[in-house]
Amino acid sequence: MNPGILKKDSWLVGIIMGICLPIIVFIILFLMDMLLNKYAGINLTSKFDYLYLLSFIGNLFPIRHYLVKLKFEKSGLGVLLVTLACIIIYFYLFFEPK
Repeated sequence: MNPGILKKDSWLVGIIMGICLPIIVFIILFLMDMLLNKYAGINLTSKFDYLYLLSFIGNLFPIRHYLVKLKFEKSGLGVLLVTLACIIIYFYLFFEPK
């Protein structure tokens, strides 16, 4: 019986999941923000780039699942690597010192 691609301890699985999951969460948050803005006149965040940062919250669940429950260090660290890289890119692009 084939365990499936998500049950492998591989850097590639972790990196792909670390990229795809925030995209899905971002689309969901963006659609929720559009609906709230259209029907209630409010936004989820005060700035649009905060949605980018919020989308990486979705990566916390696979990180914990792979590192703690399954003990797949390569997959968990692949997700963590992508998450940290994207957060560093966020602060480089959007942080404005006062």
